[in-house]
Amino acid sequence: MPVKRRIAKQRALSPADEMLAWHTMFDCGFDFFDDLGDIGVEPSDSEGHPQAEDAWHRLGAEWLRRGDHAGRSCWALDTFGPPRGAHAR
Repeated sequence: MPVKRRIAKQRALSPADEMLAWHTMFDCGFDFFDDLGDIGVEPSDSEGHPQAEDAWHRLGAEWLRRGDHAGRSCWALDTFGPPRGAHAR
């Protein structure tokens, strides 16, 4: 009897994984290492990304709080302003 074919369940993406993928984009405006492809976001050949503003407002407050940008300005903050939303302070 043939083995029942199962559809693979996709693992839910954690905010930490998503923030890690957006890190380079938030910092300098380019995804040099194609990290966004790892979370299923289509690449962009130009500066910025169509989904970057939404991601910034969802994840930016936590990204800034962690201090991954070493106290300097970053592309997303300069482009979109302070993050707003549920997690922004």
